[in-house]
Amino acid sequence: MAALGGHERAAFERRLAREARRFDLRPLLEVLSENGYERDDILFEGARDGSSSPSLIEAIRFREPPARGAVITLNLGLFSDGTLLPSYFLEVIESSPDPDRFYDFIRFFEHRLIEGYIRAVYPEDAGGPFGDYDRTLISCFRMLGIGSVSTLQWLWQLYFPELRLRVTRRAFASETASHAFRTGESRLDGTGIIGRVYPWEATGFIVDILVEDETDENGRPWPGLVRARMSERLLPLLAPFRIPLLVRLTVLYHASWARVQASSGDAHGHLGYERLRDKAASPHTMVLYRGVTGERQTREGA
Repeated sequence: MAALGGHERAAFERRLAREARRFDLRPLLEVLSENGYERDDILFEGARDGSSSPSLIEAIRFREPPARGAVITLNLGLFSDGTLLPSYFLEVIESSPDPDRFYDFIRFFEHRLIEGYIRAVYPEDAGGPFGDYDRTLISCFRMLGIGSVSTLQWLWQLYFPELRLRVTRRAFASETASHAFRTGESRLDGTGIIGRVYPWEATGFIVDILVEDETDENGRPWPGLVRARMSERLLPLLAPFRIPLLVRLTVLYHASWARVQASSGDAHGHLGYERLRDKAASPHTMVLYRGVTGERQTREGA
């Protein structure tokens, strides 16, 4: 984002200095970056009063022109509460003729230590320990072993934390025409079959998603929400593994019910009838996905 003008910058700096303690470290750095402050323009230092604070951010001050940048004071560093420096060094520093000179010297090491802490806590940022963080995540994800019930249960629950999930293993019937005999091409080594297709079974998984009502707290239908989140987040992750997958959504309780309609009725039902309300709860299940990830993606239940 472009840098702020003179008056806008002054107002922005005053407001940020006043509200600094309300920020966490990551949002504060993002706000500074969006308003034209580069990472090289930001210095970190630890609080020197030794008092404890519930906030990680103690204060922020901005340099006067022509200097540029900001100094963020954190309740973290060599002089903060719980420091590893022995109290003897602190006593010697305070008894020296000019303790501020030593504090200026030690501030360089504090800045480097806090920068290392930020890189470790937020490795996805530019300049972090990984050259390409997204590629590193993909490599680690492939090491998990996706072909297990426990891993898929953890993965789906990670992207649908508000819903109940159950992952089970099942054999999926399939057919292939790659083994059919072809004149002049097939070998007599037992790999060919007589006929056009060859039925076989592949191990796959069923993901059952259970919801209480038809809509969420904002009135949005669950099928559309689940399908959108699944297509955007989960299916791209599972595409390289070619896993036979069936995803079903079960609605336990229905908010509205339809009735058998007479011929003279103004409204028209689906094929003349709809679900009838029963005394007991009647769950309704719809298939949201059926296929092999990365090969064909058949979305159902629209």
